[in-house]
Amino acid sequence: MGEGKNRKNIIALFDVDGTLTPARQQIKPDMMQVLKKLRKEITIGVVGGSDLPKQKEQLGPETLSMYDYNFAENGVIAYKAGELINSTSMADWLGEERIKKYLSWFLF
Repeated sequence: MGEGKNRKNIIALFDVDGTLTPARQQIKPDMMQVLKKLRKEITIGVVGGSDLPKQKEQLGPETLSMYDYNFAENGVIAYKAGELINSTSMADWLGEERIKKYLSWFLF
């Protein structure tokens, strides 16, 4: 691709646990180097089920500046270029009536 000419046309999203890192562990230096090199060519992001503090433990304290997109808590918390762009709770997304319905079904 060279010089990021088509960089905006391609995005690669990577799962944290079991893909970029061993489950619940820190990222290895060689993987960090691969991602830094790839980011020069395309847009990259990370997606994980954990909250942002846990992602920082695994990916490093500079995680928001190392990736173009960061999605925490299975995507309900989203960052672009280090800035929060979306924060949705499961309760907000489902709504009170659906939550009651699901809880009733799960509990009985």
